Amino acid sequence: MAVKPAGANLDAYLASLGKDGPVARDLDSEVEVAMASVVSLSAMTSPLAVDYLARLARPIPALTPAAGAYIVGRAYMAHVVVEGDPHRFGAVDIPVLGTLPRLRRNGAPPQDLLLRVVKATRRGFEVIRAVSSPVWNGFVHCLAARADDLTRDREPLEVDVIDGLARVGWVLRQVDIHYGLAPQRR
Repeated sequence: MAVKPAGANLDAYLASLGKDGPVARDLDSEVEVAMASVVSLSAMTSPLAVDYLARLARPIPALTPAAGAYIVGRAYMAHVVVEGDPHRFGAVDIPVLGTLPRLRRNGAPPQDLLLRVVKATRRGFEVIRAVSSPVWNGFVHCLAARADDLTRDREPLEVDVIDGLARVGWVLRQVDIHYGLAPQRR
């Protein structure tokens, strides 16, 4: 599906980012290709994403399960794409959350893992984001344009909501890296 402007003109927004606009569009395009090879997040992070989206259903009625999963999944895969060629997307390296506790004896995640993920999306996200602010913001606006197609019968999602969901997807990939997990592939 082609990226269409969401609200304000996407092309104009990306152009306003200067040299980072094409990088953001490139990231969005590479994520589109990468999405064809993935079925879901890992067995650990998929339930975390579902739980988080379920919690947002009431305060954000415009957020459908399909749109939420789409945004979180694309941001997760954006991290995977950047991992593959960090310099192409302006990343110096790929930071990973280092403060996560070990898995429980039965291999289950720590009980407060979702809370830790959400906290990581707030303070200090810039440190673990890898890409520059303009590239991230451009990518989020591309996501907004794509999400518009999924919410046609509802109010469009605010860019801030999409940014928050994208941050969760990005951090969930870091959780998987920390625990040595990978997305479920086709």
